[in-house]
Amino acid sequence: MNKRHVFFIGTLCHGGAERVISILTKHMADNGMNVKIVLYYDAEPFYPIHPNVEIIHIEKETGTKGIFKNILWLRKYIKNNADVLISFLAPFNIFAIAATLGLGKKVIVADRNDPRFVPLNTIIRRARDFLYRFANGVVVQNTDNKKYFSGAVQKKSAVIFNPIDLGDKRGQALATEKKKRIVSVGRLIKQKNQVLLIEAFADIHRDFPEYVLTIYGEGDHRELLENRTNELGLTGFVELPGSKKGIFDLISDAELFVLSSNYEGMPNALIEAMCLGLPVVSTAVSGTSDLIEDGANGRVVEVGNKEQLADAMREVLADDSIRKEYAERAVLVNDKLCVDKIMEEWQKIIEQTW
Repeated sequence: MNKRHVFFIGTLCHGGAERVISILTKHMADNGMNVKIVLYYDAEPFYPIHPNVEIIHIEKETGTKGIFKNILWLRKYIKNNADVLISFLAPFNIFAIAATLGLGKKVIVADRNDPRFVPLNTIIRRARDFLYRFANGVVVQNTDNKKYFSGAVQKKSAVIFNPIDLGDKRGQALATEKKKRIVSVGRLIKQKNQVLLIEAFADIHRDFPEYVLTIYGEGDHRELLENRTNELGLTGFVELPGSKKGIFDLISDAELFVLSSNYEGMPNALIEAMCLGLPVVSTAVSGTSDLIEDGANGRVVEVGNKEQLADAMREVLADDSIRKEYAERAVLVNDKLCVDKIMEEWQKIIEQTW
């Protein structure tokens, strides 16, 4: 029987989990698998979705934001239309497990961030930790995050990295003529700590006055970042162009990519930058140890440490040979993150739930 797979998440707006769903569902549809996507909110997708993959919006179907009515709708939908429910992001994973208790359906939840910090609300984190015991499978993005959970949850957990599919964009940055640019990609939120990046950039601006820092993304910290840019006298040297499609082409001409986050699950933007062939500097968030060997294919610095971040950026910018070496080695990360390999791991955990 061609099992019916339903993916569940809030939206398909810009974000790492959303990008992964677009890649996984495309691969499954290309291989003739029965797959649908259920979104909680009625919002247009940012990422391209395979034409054979139907998208259903809960709030559009129910006409309400009422959580209990929406849980009942999802329960009925899964009962009639799914053999396997694959949910992404902790709040929706909680919703999915609650909606399917007692149905006898297979439920796999994917936790996409550092579970020590996300969700921010302690009560919701505890609810997640308890309810994950009822899932048939739990997917985390690195070994460190797996260790957070109880032994019962760890027994049904699998570490699966994010898939990457750059196609002919792989290594593109290696052959692109460079401009005096430093780039970063991520939502403009507290977690990503772009204030730290702007402050570190201010420290090196005196040594590299011709460089511009461009931070792609949107979020509720935009005003804070704009104000800090002005306070540091960096107007015209720090750009905040918002979220952009075609990001690979936009960042390929940069000399350096920087991730300044306070925490992550597995940072998609960092993965993509490395596979493009950009030299990278990152704070030591979860996932970086699986991607970066410090001093070999990039630099890793202490979370929240402005001086270390500025020093690492300065070191890379000052030496053409270091940038070239880091970039050429960074591209090799693609080999262990290719879609076919990651899909094999997903298929394995799906099959293990039966």
